[in-house]
Amino acid sequence: MKIMKEMKIMKEMKGMKKMKGMQVLFSLLSLLSLFSFPQLSFAQKDAKAKEWLDKSSAAFNKAGALSVYFTMNIKDTPNKVSESFDGTIDLKGSKFHLDIPEMETWFDGKTQWVLQKGWDEVSITEPSAQEAQALNPAVIFDMYKKGCNYKYRGEKTDLKGKKVQEVELIPKVKNSDMTKIVMQISSGDSMPAMIHIFYKNKIENIIHINKYQKNLNLADSVFVFDKKKHPNAEIIDLR
Repeated sequence: MKIMKEMKIMKEMKGMKKMKGMQVLFSLLSLLSLFSFPQLSFAQKDAKAKEWLDKSSAAFNKAGALSVYFTMNIKDTPNKVSESFDGTIDLKGSKFHLDIPEMETWFDGKTQWVLQKGWDEVSITEPSAQEAQALNPAVIFDMYKKGCNYKYRGEKTDLKGKKVQEVELIPKVKNSDMTKIVMQISSGDSMPAMIHIFYKNKIENIIHINKYQKNLNLADSVFVFDKKKHPNAEIIDLR
């Protein structure tokens, strides 16, 4: 009985970590994909905000395949819990490779591998068309293309002391889990610098972009799990 209980607790912990990892992924891709479209459709016209969104969209489109180094802060107000960690994500079209302390994820456009680092366990899935859309940075933005209210919040100074332009967006999608997004855009190169996402459940995700590496020649192998690098990993093929 004790062993079964411990196994149940471990399974629940794995599930919680995977959910947190996917929440990180969704938040980061939401930020990056927001700037992937030169033609944005917003409901409320704020000329100054649109000016900076257009600039950032153009800058991101020119960045090509890239690696992003970020710090993520998760604030769970109801449970009085907060967490902060660093991570990286490589992006190339619909492909991505996300690396955070507890989890590493590869997606090559068809197959997804999720490595739970604490258990050295890899789950392999082939997301459905609908699930794949949720993972594709170019499609995640569809929720925003349907309409966002937005406004310019002025020039600010970020944590590094650099000038940024702050814009607030309110998703108009009724079933959106997000209530508000506050974004900071670098005054220098117009790239996204920070995103602060507010959720209905009172959880907040704050992503600070520490560095970009742009126009990289990323091989397709970057987005595929390499068994040779993890010889002891248990493979759970769910395809």
